[in-house]
Amino acid sequence: MTERERFATLVVDMQNDFVVDEGVLARSGKDNSSAVRIVPLVRKLVEFSRAQRIPVVWVKMIYDSAEDVGVLLERSPFYKEGGLRRNSWGAELVDGLEVKEGDYVVEKKRFSAFFNTTLDELLKELGVTHLLVAGVRTDFCVESTVRDAFFRDYRVVVVKDCVAGYVPDLHENAIKTMGTVFSSIMSLEEIKEALARKSEPTTA
Repeated sequence: MTERERFATLVVDMQNDFVVDEGVLARSGKDNSSAVRIVPLVRKLVEFSRAQRIPVVWVKMIYDSAEDVGVLLERSPFYKEGGLRRNSWGAELVDGLEVKEGDYVVEKKRFSAFFNTTLDELLKELGVTHLLVAGVRTDFCVESTVRDAFFRDYRVVVVKDCVAGYVPDLHENAIKTMGTVFSSIMSLEEIKEALARKSEPTTA
């Protein structure tokens, strides 16, 4: 990293209702298996980021009521009964992921982490120019966030083994689409290697 390249790591929606078997998405019939599988890798990404002094921003979908869900409620009526409600188990981060001192939390009510949130303001305060993005769902909240980041001139890297969706074809298509112009696509190990090279001292 250089002084002109300031990274932050965004972890999108790694909450019980989105990830685990007892969550509202899995109970509604979504295949959450790939979301479960990425939890250890997301944890490694977070640990690596903290070790590199890269700020970690936890993005969480939080609804105070069914009305907060908006038009999505027509497509996902199960949210009428609950899911992602403030102070509920479903809205909490999954086991193995936790907010620690020095981390940040941004709440949202729509797919993009930038829409009607404080995220852009926070990133600007931190001087961030580059983003590492992980989380769920690849083709919904992750892609929406990546596109909005690109529109705001952030340089984005999607950590391909730290994102997951519920439909394999849609997940793969989202990775391909984001990799056209909206972001770079790299594995966690590739990111570690690239940042290690950037941090190596140069010789005259």
